[in-house]
Amino acid sequence: MIVKNKKIAQFAKWVLDIGEGKYPAYDDNNDTDEKWIQIPSQLLLQPMANNIEAITDVIYHDFSTNFTCINYLAERAVICPLNTTVDVINDTMLEKVPGDSKIYLSYDSIVNSIEQPDDFPILYPPEFLNSITLNNFSQHRLALKINVPVVLLCNIDQSIGLCNGTRLLIVKLGDYVIEGKIITGSHIGEHVCIPRVVLHGTSPKWPFTLARRQFPIKVCYALTINKCQGQTLQKVGIYLKGHVFSHGQLYVAVSRVTSQEGLKILIENEDGTSGTATKNIVYRMTCIPLKDINQGSYKTKICARLTRLSEFILDDKPEQIQRLDFVLLDVEGHAIEAQVPQQHISRFLSRLKEGTVYFVEFFQVVPCRTNYRAVSHTYMIKFTCHTRVTEFNAAPPTLPKYAYTLASFDTLRTRIDYTADMSDTIGRIVSVEPATTAYVKGLKKAIRHLYISDGRESIEVVLWSRQATEFPAEKIIELSKEKPIILLLLGIIAKSREGQLKIQGSMSCQYHINPAIPEAAALINKFTGFPHQVTWTGAATSSSSDIMTTSVTELAKLTNPHELYGNIYQVNVVLRTISPNQPWWYLGCILCRKRVFPEGETYRCPKCSGNKAEPMYRIVFIAADPDNFLEDNAPTIEITFFGNMGQELTGIPVLQLAAISEGNNVSIPPEITRLYSHKYTLAISVPFSSMQRENVSYQVKNIITTAGPVITTKTIYPATSGTGQQQTKPTQDTTRHLPVAETTKLDSNKVK
Repeated sequence: MIVKNKKIAQFAKWVLDIGEGKYPAYDDNNDTDEKWIQIPSQLLLQPMANNIEAITDVIYHDFSTNFTCINYLAERAVICPLNTTVDVINDTMLEKVPGDSKIYLSYDSIVNSIEQPDDFPILYPPEFLNSITLNNFSQHRLALKINVPVVLLCNIDQSIGLCNGTRLLIVKLGDYVIEGKIITGSHIGEHVCIPRVVLHGTSPKWPFTLARRQFPIKVCYALTINKCQGQTLQKVGIYLKGHVFSHGQLYVAVSRVTSQEGLKILIENEDGTSGTATKNIVYRMTCIPLKDINQGSYKTKICARLTRLSEFILDDKPEQIQRLDFVLLDVEGHAIEAQVPQQHISRFLSRLKEGTVYFVEFFQVVPCRTNYRAVSHTYMIKFTCHTRVTEFNAAPPTLPKYAYTLASFDTLRTRIDYTADMSDTIGRIVSVEPATTAYVKGLKKAIRHLYISDGRESIEVVLWSRQATEFPAEKIIELSKEKPIILLLLGIIAKSREGQLKIQGSMSCQYHINPAIPEAAALINKFTGFPHQVTWTGAATSSSSDIMTTSVTELAKLTNPHELYGNIYQVNVVLRTISPNQPWWYLGCILCRKRVFPEGETYRCPKCSGNKAEPMYRIVFIAADPDNFLEDNAPTIEITFFGNMGQELTGIPVLQLAAISEGNNVSIPPEITRLYSHKYTLAISVPFSSMQRENVSYQVKNIITTAGPVITTKTIYPATSGTGQQQTKPTQDTTRHLPVAETTKLDSNKVK
């Protein structure tokens, strides 16, 4: 074991020395501008004949029996500096796969040309456009087979794993769409469909932009060094037919592999013979630290990782990006906010990528904004039309990945409604609800609730819009069966609901699942050995969370909760009465919100073993359709307003209302009975617990709109069940509780 660890350490040092330019090098007589290094003999391949066959046979050994194996294909690749070499290797491997190739030809056109003279089509005919090849760009002629691995060349849908650099195995080849199975990333094994898209490419040689409509994929038995960034492989063959040509390329190539045993390097000299030495191009950085940035830094150069990239969009103009916001993070761990103004968005939008390291120069430095600052730097960077951004292909391994300053839950309580700075925090995910919709200032937005714990308490997290819809809830629940799931939240705002701490995402909020940071590792260790399964507290999974519009009359006909579970219904209702013999609040666990039981001087939660409890709303109404709610035999359903929905309904925190009622949860206070005959549009669903009940009961997921009371002088009698049957004695006369019409609004001022 000691020998093995020593060998691993030696290999890691060799890789780092190459990246930092510390590995012993020499000047070649014919190339005095670049440094050359000798490759250790145990890593070299020196075949006597066909170099391509030699390196593919080593990396893809037993290919004929493993060409359909996902693990086999995902853990290996041949890496080359040039696309031309990559294409030759991919064509060679494609021929070894059984079956006929299917050919897809692109449609190429010219857009954004400087001028369009009459002879433009003659100067640039389709044949010329078809011949153009660009880095990270679809080919005009794309040959594919079933069971061939491909790599995505652009982002299609990050929420389902279709990101730039994702590798897939071809499953079906259609005329207009290709089906593939993801073999890398967090969505391994999932089947996805890839459409044709239009990619745009430019070159200083052309007075136009090329638009190519083609499937954005490329066969990936071999990859360019630039394209393999971010990949972690078990077997890597580096084929240097033509040496590396830019800073850090050799480091990127050798650092893709996890062990010395999995790396082989083949160097081909200009005369076709095998070589033992290659270039290692490493430029010394002349960049200033971000902490030294000030208003006199407009001529300086920085090297930093781009993080927390977000698009700022106004609610009334969702189709128009107002600016790009992000945070730059340097090797010393210092961070500064940066911004691309609206007039320059088209110049930089496609070039800036989350997590990528760049050299940046020629920018403005201005005072930081006064509200919702992401980091504590006094200044911020603003891009101009002259700003130069160059991707750094060999970032130092010590450069941090995340820009954050964690705040504990206690610290967040001191920042409630604090708007000068945004906060960052971390916790284990306890429970997740499905994404629903809410109306904020008249606009419909997606919303998702979840809870995180620091080990002492659990707090509510509210995500909005894309953060809500793209949150991988089902994946998290599945992964939590094996280990605790830690959530790093960046760019959050502390709020209060019912006197309890609540946090919600801002427009620039980001979240990271089990990030590779010390604080996440400490939490994982803390929760290991204790129950850590994430609870699904909603009624539907993402595959069935579309809201279906219906009526009370139709729902009253459905009596089997198993057939209803997993659906969300939008329905117009009038609240007739409180369901008889139902308490309107209960003592719930502050961690999981389940009912608790007294145990000595504290409480015991049978769900999560928590021992802290507080009153929580559980208001059960009998509701009917607005058109017939006065009829004695009108169909009715039972609906429950839990927790936050109870406060949205009454407008009063449960602790306050319980105190007014002197702790009595059986006697119905007038603050609730006054809601009789009020009309609402609700999103409702059947909870999991309803399956154990004889009658179907619904839970309110969202109060969409409120229309106030329906004025009447008729006495409403409480129903005994959801079947429309009535009791013989009235319990409440609604004419005594008809206030002026009021509207229940979402807490819109809590959304940045």
